Parts: sequence; C-alpha cells; structure tokens
Amino acid sequence: MERELARLDRAHLIHGFGSPAQTDRDGTVRLVKGRGIWVWDSEGRRYMDGVASLWNVNVGHGRAEIARAVAAQVRAIEYAPTLLGFSSEPAIRLAARIARMAPKGLTRVLFTGGGSESNETVIRLVRLLSSLRGKPEKSGIVALTRAYHGSSTGAASLTGLETFHRHYEPMMSGVFRMPRPHCHRCEIQREYPACALACADELEAIVARAGADRIGAVIAEPVQGVGGVIAPPPGWLERVREICDRHDILLVADEVITGFGRLGKNFGVQLTKVIPDMLVFAKGVTSGYVPLGGVILHERLFATLLDAGDDFVLHHGYTYSGHPVACAAGLANLDILEREDLVRGARRKAPILARALRRLAHHPIVGEIRTAGLMGAVELVQDRATEAPFPPERKIPWRVRQAALERGLILRAGTSFVVACPPLVITAEEIDDLARRLDEALTAVERELGL
Repeated sequence: MERELARLDRAHLIHGFGSPAQTDRDGTVRLVKGRGIWVWDSEGRRYMDGVASLWNVNVGHGRAEIARAVAAQVRAIEYAPTLLGFSSEPAIRLAARIARMAPKGLTRVLFTGGGSESNETVIRLVRLLSSLRGKPEKSGIVALTRAYHGSSTGAASLTGLETFHRHYEPMMSGVFRMPRPHCHRCEIQREYPACALACADELEAIVARAGADRIGAVIAEPVQGVGGVIAPPPGWLERVREICDRHDILLVADEVITGFGRLGKNFGVQLTKVIPDMLVFAKGVTSGYVPLGGVILHERLFATLLDAGDDFVLHHGYTYSGHPVACAAGLANLDILEREDLVRGARRKAPILARALRRLAHHPIVGEIRTAGLMGAVELVQDRATEAPFPPERKIPWRVRQAALERGLILRAGTSFVVACPPLVITAEEIDDLARRLDEALTAVERELGL
C-alpha cells in the first residue's frame, strides 16, 4: 500500500511551498499519527514537530476533546452558513468568546476559512469602509518589507517576500512598503536606540509622498513569523499607531501566527498598549484541527456598517465563514488553552527556549539568534565577523532543515535562517531536546562545508 500511495501522491497531488520537480523525484514524508509535540510517518519514524506543523498546532496533536466536539457537531448539523441571515450556535459562541479575549473595543467577528482569506477580507473592508465614509480613494495599504500575509492574490500583494511576487505579476496596486523594525540589520542603516524609531517614522514619509487621502490602512504582524521572527523594539507599534491616528489611517494587526498564546498573551498586540482597528486571526484558533480564520473589527468600524442603513448589503463572506464544525473545534481548542493555562505557560517557557537556542551561538555558521515567546529563529551566516549570509544557491537553511529532519526534528527553513515554533504544550525537557537535535544538525552541515 505504501508504494501505491507514493505513486498516487506523485501522480495527482500538488504540493505548495516546494519544488514540484523535487517532490516528483524524491516524494514526500507522509504523516499518519500525532500525539503532543510528536508526529509519526508512514514508515514508523517519530519526529518532534518543532514548528507546530505550520505555526498552528498550539495545543498539540491528538486531542480527543476536539475530535469529540467535531463529531458531536457533525451529528447535530454538519453545515449552516453565517450568510443570508442564517447562523449556528457554535459560530455565535465562538465569536463572543474571541471578542472577550481580544483587546478592548474589538467586538465584531467576521469568520473566514484561514489567514489568506482573512487578509483578503481586510483589503475589502478597508475599501468598503473608506467608500462608506465618502473617501473611496483612501484604499491603499502600507505593509512591511518581508512581511507575510498570505498567498492568495491580494494577500500575496501585501506579503513583502519577492518569491511570492515573481511569476505572479501584476500584483494588486495600491500597496506601499515600509521598512521592518529589524534593529540587528536595520534596513535604513540606523542604530537603536539612537535612531529614535526612525523606521516607524518612515510611515510619515510614505504618507507625505502618497498623500493621506490615498492610504486607508497599515498592516503589521506583532512579530514577523515567516520573515524570520523579527520583533519590533519597544515603542515602535505605539509610534505607528500615533501616525495612523494623525492621518485617519486604520491599523490592522495580523495575528495569524501570534494569536492564541504564541507570545504569552491571547494576542501579541496585548504586549503593548495599542488597540488596533482590525485584528486578523487563524491558525491557533482551532490549532489546525479544522480550517478557520477571521477578522475582528473595532466596534466603531462596525458602527459605520450599521449607519449605512437597511439598503446597504455587506456583499462579502465565504461559503464556509463560521462553519459550525470548525467553530465547534475552535471552542474545544480554547477550552484546552484555558484549562491547561497554556497562554501563561508559553510566557513561562519563553526564556527556556531563548536560553536553549542561545547555546547554539558557538557554531561557526550561526549568526543572530532571535526569540519571541515560543518562537525562535537561528540566522545562518557565511562569515560571523560581517554576518554575511550564504549565497541562496547553496541552500544552507534547507540543508540544516534536512539534517534536522534526519535527526527527528521538523523545522522551517527561511531565506537565511531556520525557525522553531513548537506546540505550546512542549515541556522544558523537550525544549532542550529540540535544541540538542538542532545542534547536531548544524554540526552535520558544518562538516559538509569543511568547517
């Protein structure tokens, strides 16, 4: 059967975020079972899931409570829309619960099927709200360099990674790009704290060039995930909020990765005093057990929709927005987060992960080591003195990732780094085990390089 499944996989299933030619040649790792932070492949090999699959399995694998909630909802009613005047109890209860977890004032939830759909929703809401306020030209969106906001056309246009644009042009117009707050490698060649948050002030310069009447929103992750675990310095988001307020620009927090405990708070933005106008979520809301995402709107934005009157129709939504089975999974997932105190647990374990990864600093190919909550990145460099990265064609992050996989650890490879983002249920001992396996993988690649 294994050989037949491998043949069918190559013959029929398209795998994203990888080389089709390579997958066709080498095949895939077929996962068949998961428990806690561990997964097993079809040949019985066990792996530590060091990236919570795709940054999403926060409560760990194999949670019977979620399976029971899903089965019960399927038996009751398997599908009910949240469009055209219909609703369901799981969607209602989950929306209310998320609103209670969110920053003050964020009270209205529009469900989607995942992160990309959520950011497509943001694009449409920014345009809609601007139009209803009599400012239809105020629809542009400012996003950061190397940000990741999804891979559908609009969301990929917000994404600041060139690989998501090449071959897919033209991208959506009206996207403006500002430097990300990466103090270790400042994109505007300044030094923190003497810079006085000059990278945030670049937003003011964009507004001056483009005109405030053309910019409707700024979108940012509290910590860049796919971009390499880049956390802004204190005060950066507050400065961005001030500039947005001064020019009547909405601030959108993309919490697809950072939401539901990853940074030791319900949402990453709660580490600051900033209240965004919209908050995007997905991944951790169900811990990946069933697809679900959404956008939380501030009450004052929803008031704009109400003020439009009975003749206005919100022509936006998806067939599976607020799917009752997905929402049932979300409620069971949030029960686990609360009952096991996993959000506060992530806060307690964050320094343990930071210390474990810092022990890798002796490796000749390791540069900056970055952590934020239970996520971390290890930068891989060709020259530690200059911190110059390896040429992309050498694929060093991918080689480290493969070496880790051979040692039973799943990591994510970026452009010049590898990322760890384990389930929130990971223990201190397992964190040390993760670092040990990565240590061995780094040593193996260094031997290949003759170091």
